[in-house]
Amino acid sequence: NKEAIKKYIANQLQEDKLYEQLSMKEYIDPFTGESVQKSK
Repeated sequence: NKEAIKKYIANQLQEDKLYEQLSMKEYIDPFTGESVQKSK
């Protein structure tokens, strides 16, 4: 069912965005408010 696949993909993309936002917050130093260098 194409509709089901579309919904699934849209949901995954939304979850990815939320996860990115959460992990972005982790890279901001809570004390200084400055962003911490992301190491990959």
